[in-house]
Amino acid sequence: MAAEIHQLEQWAKNYREPPLPAFDGGGGGGDDSGMETRISALEAANLETRDRLARIETRLDSVATKADLLDVKATLHQEINAQTWKLVTFVCSFGTALVAATYFLAKHVA
Repeated sequence: MAAEIHQLEQWAKNYREPPLPAFDGGGGGGDDSGMETRISALEAANLETRDRLARIETRLDSVATKADLLDVKATLHQEINAQTWKLVTFVCSFGTALVAATYFLAKHVA
Protein backbone atom coordinates (compact mmCIF):
# COMPACT_ATOMS: atom_id res chain seq x y z
CA MET A 1 0.00 0.00 0.00
CA ALA A 2 2.80 2.38 0.88
CA ALA A 3 4.46 1.61 -2.43
CA GLU A 4 1.30 2.51 -4.30
CA ILE A 5 1.00 5.79 -2.41
CA HIS A 6 4.66 6.58 -3.14
CA GLN A 7 4.06 5.77 -6.81
CA LEU A 8 1.00 8.06 -6.93
CA GLU A 9 2.97 10.87 -5.28
CA GLN A 10 5.74 10.52 -7.87
CA TRP A 11 3.23 10.50 -10.68
CA ALA A 12 1.46 13.62 -9.29
CA LYS A 13 4.81 15.42 -8.97
CA ASN A 14 5.80 14.67 -12.53
CA TYR A 15 2.37 15.19 -14.06
CA ARG A 16 1.93 18.31 -16.07
CA GLU A 17 -1.13 19.15 -18.07
CA PRO A 18 -0.47 19.29 -21.77
CA PRO A 19 -0.23 22.86 -23.04
CA LEU A 20 -3.32 24.27 -24.69
CA PRO A 21 -3.02 24.91 -28.41
CA ALA A 22 -2.39 28.56 -29.17
CA PHE A 23 -5.24 30.46 -30.77
CA ASP A 24 -4.38 31.51 -34.33
CA GLY A 25 -0.73 30.67 -33.88
CA GLY A 26 -0.26 33.05 -30.93
CA GLY A 27 1.62 36.31 -30.85
CA GLY A 28 -0.60 37.90 -33.46
CA GLY A 29 -3.14 39.48 -31.14
CA GLY A 30 -6.77 38.49 -30.73
CA ASP A 31 -7.77 38.66 -34.38
CA ASP A 32 -8.47 35.34 -36.05
CA SER A 33 -8.83 36.94 -39.51
CA GLY A 34 -12.54 36.15 -39.63
CA MET A 35 -13.45 38.89 -37.20
CA GLU A 36 -14.14 41.57 -39.81
CA THR A 37 -16.75 39.49 -41.63
CA ARG A 38 -18.41 38.58 -38.35
CA ILE A 39 -18.53 42.22 -37.26
CA SER A 40 -19.97 43.24 -40.63
CA ALA A 41 -22.71 40.63 -40.28
CA LEU A 42 -23.49 41.82 -36.74
CA GLU A 43 -23.66 45.45 -37.85
CA ALA A 44 -26.05 44.56 -40.67
CA ALA A 45 -28.23 42.60 -38.25
CA ASN A 46 -28.10 45.55 -35.86
CA LEU A 47 -29.45 47.92 -38.52
CA GLU A 48 -32.25 45.52 -39.42
CA THR A 49 -33.11 45.05 -35.74
CA ARG A 50 -33.19 48.81 -35.22
CA ASP A 51 -35.60 49.24 -38.15
CA ARG A 52 -37.89 46.48 -36.86
CA LEU A 53 -37.87 48.02 -33.38
CA ALA A 54 -38.83 51.42 -34.80
CA ARG A 55 -41.77 49.83 -36.67
CA ILE A 56 -42.90 48.03 -33.51
CA GLU A 57 -42.71 51.23 -31.45
CA THR A 58 -44.76 53.04 -34.10
CA ARG A 59 -47.44 50.35 -33.92
CA LEU A 60 -47.48 50.40 -30.12
CA ASP A 61 -48.68 54.01 -30.13
CA SER A 62 -52.06 52.90 -31.51
CA VAL A 63 -52.49 49.76 -29.37
CA ALA A 64 -55.02 49.90 -26.53
CA THR A 65 -53.70 49.49 -23.02
CA LYS A 66 -55.34 47.61 -20.16
CA ALA A 67 -56.58 50.89 -18.72
CA ASP A 68 -58.19 51.80 -22.04
CA LEU A 69 -59.93 48.43 -22.20
CA LEU A 70 -61.16 48.76 -18.61
CA ASP A 71 -62.59 52.21 -19.39
CA VAL A 72 -64.42 50.85 -22.44
CA LYS A 73 -65.72 47.93 -20.39
CA ALA A 74 -67.02 50.22 -17.64
CA THR A 75 -68.67 52.57 -20.15
CA LEU A 76 -70.29 49.67 -21.99
CA HIS A 77 -71.63 48.28 -18.71
CA GLN A 78 -73.12 51.66 -17.76
CA GLU A 79 -74.77 52.08 -21.16
CA ILE A 80 -76.29 48.59 -21.12
CA ASN A 81 -77.56 49.17 -17.59
CA ALA A 82 -79.15 52.50 -18.58
CA GLN A 83 -80.74 50.92 -21.68
CA THR A 84 -82.16 48.09 -19.57
CA TRP A 85 -83.84 50.50 -17.16
CA LYS A 86 -85.29 52.52 -20.04
CA LEU A 87 -86.79 49.33 -21.47
CA VAL A 88 -88.20 48.30 -18.07
CA THR A 89 -89.75 51.75 -17.61
CA PHE A 90 -91.31 51.65 -21.08
CA VAL A 91 -92.77 48.17 -20.62
CA CYS A 92 -94.23 49.04 -17.20
CA SER A 93 -95.70 52.30 -18.50
CA PHE A 94 -97.19 50.61 -21.55
CA GLY A 95 -98.64 47.84 -19.39
CA THR A 96 -100.17 50.40 -17.04
CA ALA A 97 -101.66 52.28 -20.00
CA LEU A 98 -103.20 49.05 -21.34
CA VAL A 99 -104.70 48.23 -17.95
CA ALA A 100 -106.11 51.77 -17.69
CA ALA A 101 -107.57 51.57 -21.22
CA THR A 102 -109.13 48.19 -20.47
CA TYR A 103 -110.63 49.50 -17.23
CA PHE A 104 -111.99 52.60 -19.00
CA LEU A 105 -113.55 50.52 -21.77
CA ALA A 106 -115.07 48.05 -19.33
CA LYS A 107 -116.49 50.76 -17.10
CA HIS A 108 -117.83 53.27 -19.65
CA VAL A 109 -118.59 51.34 -22.82
CA ALA A 110 -120.45 48.36 -21.49
